[in-house]
Amino acid sequence: MASGKSSIGRRVAKLLGARFIDTDKVIVAEHGPIPALFEAQGEARFRDIEADTVRRVLGSPALFGTEYTERDPSGEGLTVVALGGGAVLADTTQDLIRDCRVVLVMTTEEAVLSRSSLQDRPLLAHDPAAWGRILSERLPLYKRLARVTFDTSVRPKDAIAADIAEWVRPSYTVEEENMTINQPEMTTISVAGEHPYDILVGRDLVRALPDVLGNSVHQVLIVHPPTLGAAAARLREILRETYAQVLLAEVPDAEAAKRVEVAAFCWQVMGQADFTRTDAVIGFGGGAVTDLAGFVAATWLRGVKLVQIPTTVLGIVDASVGGKTGINTAEGKNLVGAFYSPAAVLADLDNLATLPENEIRAGFAEVVKCGFIAEPEILEILEADITRAIDPLTPEFRRVIELSIRVKARVVGEDFTEQGLREILNYGHTLGHAIEHAERYQWRHGAAIAVGMMFAAELGRLAGRLDDATVDRHRSILKSLTLPTTYPAGRWPGLLAAMQRDKKARAGMLRFIVLDRLGVPAVLAGPDESMLFTAYQEIAS
Repeated sequence: MASGKSSIGRRVAKLLGARFIDTDKVIVAEHGPIPALFEAQGEARFRDIEADTVRRVLGSPALFGTEYTERDPSGEGLTVVALGGGAVLADTTQDLIRDCRVVLVMTTEEAVLSRSSLQDRPLLAHDPAAWGRILSERLPLYKRLARVTFDTSVRPKDAIAADIAEWVRPSYTVEEENMTINQPEMTTISVAGEHPYDILVGRDLVRALPDVLGNSVHQVLIVHPPTLGAAAARLREILRETYAQVLLAEVPDAEAAKRVEVAAFCWQVMGQADFTRTDAVIGFGGGAVTDLAGFVAATWLRGVKLVQIPTTVLGIVDASVGGKTGINTAEGKNLVGAFYSPAAVLADLDNLATLPENEIRAGFAEVVKCGFIAEPEILEILEADITRAIDPLTPEFRRVIELSIRVKARVVGEDFTEQGLREILNYGHTLGHAIEHAERYQWRHGAAIAVGMMFAAELGRLAGRLDDATVDRHRSILKSLTLPTTYPAGRWPGLLAAMQRDKKARAGMLRFIVLDRLGVPAVLAGPDESMLFTAYQEIAS
């Protein structure tokens, strides 16, 4: 705050040939002078505007700021952003900058009070001495977020800018073909709760597995589908360097894995190997495999260590995060299961590089869900360039994956056993699960959830909660992913019966998650069957 970070940031951008953005200037350009904004709308409203500005700037930097690429073209694609001193107070901003190279620029109180521009700083204009108190309150957060710190009271700004530029350069290389900035090596997303754990996002994460499993583990069981047999064998060889025995359990692909007979097979393997509570299970596969592996780990000896290594988009953003485990029965999906937290989730993006495109597109239904219920930036990225958004090698892909994981991590961290908030993650799932059941689980989960979201959007519109534009946005984005948005008209009676058996129903009353508006989900309990039928007719083919 008033430390000279904007002038240093501009110098750094010039040295790197990068784009420079000052979020305070963006706010002024869009809303007018900050002091007037404070006075007219209050600090709370200003912080909301500031957080939204940071989100948009970091999500689409090309729309803002000044480029200096004519000085050094190698910096194209790199952005230097100067944040207001209070910007990082927002949890959303902290999440956004967690993987950035954050620099803290400090100065002395005397230097701040000697500046002639304090009238432009609402928190200091009427009480300049408040700077010390504000800094002492914020400093622990600043130091936690920053990777390096510089003090303008002891070094010239030009020298600080040069040091920052040199610090940045080694970590930002540019590919000649598409000028894509290399991604951070690994992102850690923490899930809070009674049994907290981390989700690691990155590439070549196998090296982290022994640290995650720990030294007390003696035996490891890797549960995997047939398509990953060779990869599972390689993983076993790596783990054999550390653990006494590493076993493989090959299970059927997709929903066929989630049967009690398959779980019993895994229990048999563990029993014959004398698995104890100090041993571990690894779920290595898509969402169905991680569901099964989690259930097996939760039920063997009432719980053994579990590590999930999801290998599909669906598995990474949904199934392996949150501790829901389970198997299907003839009566419905996931009716038998347990809430069981893993020790960690390794979301290795290298596992997605060879996935068929239709598999990626189907998995993106859960990504879209996160966009509509909590994180609109996801939708903006998809709408900007769907091809890059679903390409596992691009920064856009990694961005939407991490945003989706963060949405679910925040929700399940607050409500692990689905007593309230977690229910919002069921958006599109009530009808979606009924469709999966009707199709005998031959439909991809993402395809069924896409239709379910379209139904939920139409239901929200009929209930007078959701506007037409947001409903149409559902259809547009889902179609851009070539996901279905309709289902045969004559199937309604069977779908209604399946929904009435769904685990989300309470005391015989159907419950749907709908949107009051974009990013604001809510429960619609016990809607009239005529409303449900009318909503279904809107998606019937």
